[in-house]
Amino acid sequence: MRFRNREEAGKLLAEKIKDLVENKEDVIILAIPRGGIPVAYNISRETGIPFYMVVTKKITPPYEPEAAIGAIAPDGTFMISSYAYLSEEELEKAKKRALEGVLEKLRKYAQGIEPDVKDKTVIVVDDGIATGYTAMVAGEYLKKKGAKKVILAVPVCPVDSIDRVKKVFDQVICYHKDSTPLFAVGMFYEDFHQVTDSEMFNYLKRAEEEGLLYKKEVRE
Repeated sequence: MRFRNREEAGKLLAEKIKDLVENKEDVIILAIPRGGIPVAYNISRETGIPFYMVVTKKITPPYEPEAAIGAIAPDGTFMISSYAYLSEEELEKAKKRALEGVLEKLRKYAQGIEPDVKDKTVIVVDDGIATGYTAMVAGEYLKKKGAKKVILAVPVCPVDSIDRVKKVFDQVICYHKDSTPLFAVGMFYEDFHQVTDSEMFNYLKRAEEEGLLYKKEVRE
């Protein structure tokens, strides 16, 4: 199957989430930017569950900056693929660079604000997962922040990643599970353009105007 775009994917995924959530009072959606924002916005519109974002950053080896070998969260929570063959020194450098990047993203995208998730059921949303490490880091990070329950909701995922992400998430909702070799999320979208900062901020602005943006900051 192929989704027309992230908006359609969000609306379809919302149908599964509607059946899941009875009491929306203690539930929030947190999107992984930037690709998860259009998906989460449309889920929020369809379900009435407020949304915001959870910022993470891929960890890449110094010699191959496009190859993700793991991910890191703003508090330093990280995960590394078992296939990442780096020396201890290389790994520390990669983690340090990624942590600096995720803190910069947090400042740029969220003015340094981390949402208060204590005692909440949190639905982490992205436009799809491949290895799942970015989502898993988000899940671990939110658990440390006091989330009562963490659920992963994505439009598409490879079958062989489901058991891996279930090690972190209490529940995994994937609209379309696929066993295609050499899986890539973009294969399942007709329009999979890179979401720009301008588009992302526009979705957040619309959500705020519609009363859908979750703005409660973390409690100290």
